[in-house]
Amino acid sequence: MSIKQRITIWFGALVASLLLLFSLFIYQTYESYRQSLIRNRLQRRAVAGQLYFQNRAEFHRFGYLTLPDQHETIIGPDNKVVYHSSGPNDYKLTAGLLARAREKEVFFSYPARPWNADKEGAAVSFVIDGTRYVSVVTAYDLGGRQASNSLLFILIAGNIVLLGIVAFAGFWFARRSMLPFDQLIKQMNPASVNDFSFRLQSTSKADEAAYLAGSFNELLGRLQTLANSQEHFVAYASHEIRTPLTVVKGILETSLAYDGQLADVRVSMEKALFRLEDAITLANSLLQLAEVEGLQSVRMQQDVNIVDTILDSISYFGEKHPDQQIELVLSDVFTEKSDVTHVMGSSVLLRTVLINILDNASKYSGKKPVFLDVDLAGDQLAITITDQGIGIPKEQIADVFMPMMRATNVGKIPGFGLGLTIARRIIDMHQGTLTVSSGLHQTSVSIQLPARIMRDQAS
Repeated sequence: MSIKQRITIWFGALVASLLLLFSLFIYQTYESYRQSLIRNRLQRRAVAGQLYFQNRAEFHRFGYLTLPDQHETIIGPDNKVVYHSSGPNDYKLTAGLLARAREKEVFFSYPARPWNADKEGAAVSFVIDGTRYVSVVTAYDLGGRQASNSLLFILIAGNIVLLGIVAFAGFWFARRSMLPFDQLIKQMNPASVNDFSFRLQSTSKADEAAYLAGSFNELLGRLQTLANSQEHFVAYASHEIRTPLTVVKGILETSLAYDGQLADVRVSMEKALFRLEDAITLANSLLQLAEVEGLQSVRMQQDVNIVDTILDSISYFGEKHPDQQIELVLSDVFTEKSDVTHVMGSSVLLRTVLINILDNASKYSGKKPVFLDVDLAGDQLAITITDQGIGIPKEQIADVFMPMMRATNVGKIPGFGLGLTIARRIIDMHQGTLTVSSGLHQTSVSIQLPARIMRDQAS
């Protein structure tokens, strides 16, 4: 069922319910008025029964003003009929009714032929010369019933006509309201959507359809960027893996064909192992990237002592590169609260981030000193790693986080363009931010992480 049909049905049901309730209110209000009116007329006629004992001529003259199918009965103290009119006597009086009527007015109704609705009656008592009599009058409210039936017919017919109008108006309203969405759906025909360059064009300016089209186009733009990045990643990764393997194959084939001395074979094997190391490093980086992307947030709930993590990272990096100087600078604020500063996440992954960034800083600065600054501002931990290397062209800074993307000025410096990609994915998982800024002979990588200060210990 389409949205237009659902809107039409719900709109029609709502209006139908309101019309039905309003019609019931009108009909019940009129029915109460009709009943009150007929009872008042019956009561007056019953009270007029006193004239039977006081002025017979006036009583009979008053009898000409009768109601349809009216019948009058006057009952004496011994429940004997003193008088009854010539009208149809179709109601059987009971002792209980007469007893109640002697105490207060009694109104009643009962079925009677040939009428299709109940006749109504009133029983009223009065005292003449010390004797209490009961006057009972019954009649059929012909005029009131006819007006009631006419009102009922008008309400039913009016409701049917109005519901038809409401259904048509509801469908027109739903169709008019959904027109911008229908136009978007027509544009999304599978035949026209053949790549991520497709964009929706909305004729509306500032409504939900325009917002939906804008969000959809923004999503397509991100998907297009992701697709281009993936395409570049696959092409570059395939090339980078194939190149060392091809070289290794060529070295081994050449060695097999021409190396006759053990020393020559050893040299060829060393060259092949060197190339295989590159392939293994790249494969490990790709596996690490896949592993990071597959991690779930539930694994990011460990309490990390950031000081230990930073020192472990520097120590591990120093073992791999003992000739690289790293200047660790801790701010006074961080130093004061270093023992109670913690980060929620994974110490292993955060160490991977720091090692990757330190490796880049060392590699692209030619082993010049690297500065690692740590500061604490409120509940944000700031880690900045600055090198004195070749820098990154400004127009390429935004691309350094894409897999397998490297700046054009790296020359023959080895690398695969995965370090910053992995680092940013990990920082995003820790609800932090990682930014890169670069100038002449200087590149800074800044990490912002939400920190948790152990207040009890700090105080």
